[in-house]
Amino acid sequence: MKHVLVLGAQVPFVRGGAEIFNEVLVEQINKIDGIKAELVQLPFKWYPEPQILNAIMAWRLLDLNEATGTLIDLVIPTKFPTYAVQHPNKVLWLVHQHRVLYDLEQSEYDGMHSQPDAKIIRNKIRELDNVFLQECQNVFTIAETVSNRLEKYNNFHAPVLYPPPKLVDHIIPGDYGDYILYIGRLDKMKRVDLLIHALVGKETKAVIVGTGPESDRLQELVIALDLQDNCRLTGYVSDQELLQHLAQARAVFYAPVDEDYGYATIEAFLAEKPVITCCDSGEVEKIVTRSQAGIVCNNTVAAVAEALATVDSLSVRDLVGMGVRGRKFAEKICWDIIIQRLVLDNLK
Repeated sequence: MKHVLVLGAQVPFVRGGAEIFNEVLVEQINKIDGIKAELVQLPFKWYPEPQILNAIMAWRLLDLNEATGTLIDLVIPTKFPTYAVQHPNKVLWLVHQHRVLYDLEQSEYDGMHSQPDAKIIRNKIRELDNVFLQECQNVFTIAETVSNRLEKYNNFHAPVLYPPPKLVDHIIPGDYGDYILYIGRLDKMKRVDLLIHALVGKETKAVIVGTGPESDRLQELVIALDLQDNCRLTGYVSDQELLQHLAQARAVFYAPVDEDYGYATIEAFLAEKPVITCCDSGEVEKIVTRSQAGIVCNNTVAAVAEALATVDSLSVRDLVGMGVRGRKFAEKICWDIIIQRLVLDNLK
């Protein structure tokens, strides 16, 4: 029996794509005869910035070579700072680094760059990142966008392994309904407010599925814009409800800022729904452009409104054409290749 640990950094009371990613990865590894996998997580706090060094040290000090006499054959870190761990067989599948040290530094999403000693601390963390990457037996990323950041900021090459969504085997196409669907966490970088503002003066409807720190503000925005009849925030929904929303949507809106990957894109494609995204939405833009299964627009309310109008005007035949192209792209993303390259090839 081989023993594998998947390593996750958990922000208490926060659940999103990374948490689902870790859980599903463990499930998939445990389907392989002769391998047992478990998830190990530590809480992560990134503020004040000196706290990040403590988080790194916590992972660094862990002894994951064995547990109660059982040899741990492989550890798979996922996102920062889990890859600080020491192990002779460390294979990283990188979700993302601590982005405010790299592509988001001094952006509107970086609230701590002006803190005392921030420059010294950040330079040290970047230096440690390079050390930890070099320790890995293999490094993969979840998306081309993540690999490009590694190449740009760390001069490190890593191939891409796209992860399938949790409900990959359950998503089925349905009719093209009268609403645009958003699926995901409700936080500032997801730019759900672009969709809401774009509904003003239109008959287009939207269903927004998810929870997060922006929930209350977005609900207040819907009321302030008098869009209660057009826009509904569902909050948390069950898997079955999510599948129904996907099956009956006309299209999916997903336009975060330079997104690492975005399960919503692949979920939409499996449901044969076109995706509306923005030109600066990272991997989502790359996937939609490559597959020709949606619309890429500028990151303005006017541009999103125009994209919504285009989707409204498309015939069912045109929607099906986009949908089929999307599904063909999504169906190439499978666990067999991932398990082989990430796990089996590293347990020989």
